[in-house]
Amino acid sequence: MFCCCIFLSVSLLHSLCHFHVSGYDSSCTEFPVFTPSALVVKYGDPANATCVVCQKDCSGDASGLEHAMGKVTQNGTTMFWTVDRLTEWDTSLHCYHTNNAGDQCTSTLDLTLYQPPESVSISFVNHTGMMFENQQYTLQCSLQNVAPVQSLTVTFYRGNTALGHLQSNSEQKKPVNETFTLNITPSREDDGAQYWCETKLELGPAGPQRPPVVTSEKLPAIVHCESERNKDVL
Repeated sequence: MFCCCIFLSVSLLHSLCHFHVSGYDSSCTEFPVFTPSALVVKYGDPANATCVVCQKDCSGDASGLEHAMGKVTQNGTTMFWTVDRLTEWDTSLHCYHTNNAGDQCTSTLDLTLYQPPESVSISFVNHTGMMFENQQYTLQCSLQNVAPVQSLTVTFYRGNTALGHLQSNSEQKKPVNETFTLNITPSREDDGAQYWCETKLELGPAGPQRPPVVTSEKLPAIVHCESERNKDVL
């Protein structure tokens, strides 16, 4: 029993000596650097990035760039990643090197894959035909296959007047269908007005200079005054 305990203790100590903390370990004096530091790519478009594995503490042997798709070439301590068509929604890039202490120092590229909605439509919820003033109605803006939906802003309009800005609470990165609603109370002056909605993907400084915008068709409104409704009732 005594010998078994000694063997177990030595084996455990041996395992601990070969366990290395990845990422932000104190022995990592530098981390790989991606260029660009953030990458925003439209679904199906080509993409590329460069990683300088290390500049000073480069005495370790192991280095690499983990990737789900595309190809990687290397020139010294610099790695080049390219892909002809980026179509994997869960794609991530991890660049690493192992220093003299045996610790893996890793950096992850901030990568966003996006897709503007394939279609945007506007309608009233449970209502067709004419409306009456001072009555509440609900507009809905329906989107098909948009990603990432958390970066989307939906704006409802009456003519050129913005009625409200809405965003999704979803954290889904893959394309989803989403519906946004807004309550309105039309007045007599709104007769003949056109309602529509606009979607805009706000993708940050690394995204397109002009955020992708998709709009719905125009929905004309026919608004009757309350007195006409009372006549119909009588």
